[in-house]
Parts: sequence; C-alpha cells; structure tokens
Amino acid sequence: MLTGEPVNGRTKSLGKRIAWLFWETLIIVVGVLIALGLNDYWTDRQERHLEVAYLKRFQADLESDREWLSFYLEQQIPRKFAALGAIAPIVRGQEPVPADLETFLLNVSLGALGGVSPSFFVTSTTKDDLTATGNFRLVQDVALRGRISQYYVAYANNHKRLVARTTGYPATVVSVLPSELRDKLDLKAMEGWGIDPALEVVLSKDFQFLLNQEYNFAYFLDSLYSNQLQVIEELCRDLEAHIEMLEHNL
Repeated sequence: MLTGEPVNGRTKSLGKRIAWLFWETLIIVVGVLIALGLNDYWTDRQERHLEVAYLKRFQADLESDREWLSFYLEQQIPRKFAALGAIAPIVRGQEPVPADLETFLLNVSLGALGGVSPSFFVTSTTKDDLTATGNFRLVQDVALRGRISQYYVAYANNHKRLVARTTGYPATVVSVLPSELRDKLDLKAMEGWGIDPALEVVLSKDFQFLLNQEYNFAYFLDSLYSNQLQVIEELCRDLEAHIEMLEHNL
C-alpha cells in the first residue's frame, strides 16, 4: 500500500497536467480559429467595399460611353442622313446643281461624318485596371462578371465590323474639300482647293457609287450604335441593382 500511494499521486498529477494541456491547447486552437474567422470577415468586408467601388467605376465608364453614343445617335447620324439626302438627287443627276454651292458642298462634307476615322467609343479604364491587377475576381457574381467582360469583347468585334464597313466616300471628300472646316465651309475656304475640280469629282459616276455605299454605312452605324446603347442601359440597370444589394449587406 505504501509503495502504491506515490504512484497514484503521480498518476493523478499527470492526468491533471494532460487535462490542463488539453484545455490550454483547445483554447489556443479556438482563439486561432476565431482570429482567422474575424480576419476572413474583415477581409471579405474590405473586398466587398472594393467591389462596390469598382462597380461604381464601371457605372461611370458606361455612362461616358452612353453619352458618346447618345450624342452620335441624336445629333451626328441624323446630320449625316440629312446631308446625304440633300445631295443624293443632285449627285444622281435627278436635280441640277443648286445656286447655293456653299450649302451643297457643306452637305457633301457632312455626309462623311463618322466615316473618316471610324470610332466605336468605349471607356476601358476600370476594365484595364482590373485586368492588370487581377482584381476582376472581386466581382463575385459570375454572371455579372461575364457580362462585363462580354461588353468589351463585343466592342472589339464591333469595331472590327465598323472598320470593315467603311467606304471610300470620306477619303474622296477629304481629297477635294477641307474637312477640318466641315462646319465652317464656304466659298472663301474653297479658294485654295478649287470649286470646279471638287464639283467634277462629286458629280461623277464613281462618286454616285460611293454615295450609295455611304448611305448603307450610315444605316449600319445607326443600327450598331442603337444596339450598343441598349446593351449599356441594361448593364447599367443590373449594376445599379447589384450595387444596392451589396451596400445593403455591408
């Protein structure tokens, strides 16, 4: 009995130490897990704030695109159609050359709007930033992220289509009329170019063919820009709804 008591005492002491070590380890593990959980929580919140900031920047980029497209659809393309419509009967020989040569040649020049150096405007500042930094992952909604990416892919494809549809009309006009004075074109501005040579080119059969091509190009511009504007408006609505949802959950 006397020899067994110290053994039992040591056994109990060892058991207490193991129990203490177990609870101490458990507390440390739980503390680490809580710390990791809190870190993940704050990291996620920071990333959601950053996501909102990026999406708002996308909104601003799209708004810039929308303003440019609206300007072209509401002002430039109608001016182009009006100019082509005004000169078409004369170029086709259905009506005589008008006495008001300034207005006639001005319309010849305005008919080249949108075709001299065709541009399909898009603001890619935010997209380029996200691509360079790898932060596109912050846009957690896979469908929304895909639509944003597709917007810029579609732009590249549409710009190629636009360039492929350009005609020789703008280059011909630039060769006989001072295009930099398109909105201030008058006979005095034409003195250095020559009115008779310009009229000879504009009233030729070759130019009549170019006029018909430019008409088709104008219709293509109108259709392309109208479709793109619709895409922008739909994407802006979805971005707004997604941003509101994120801000509500923050």
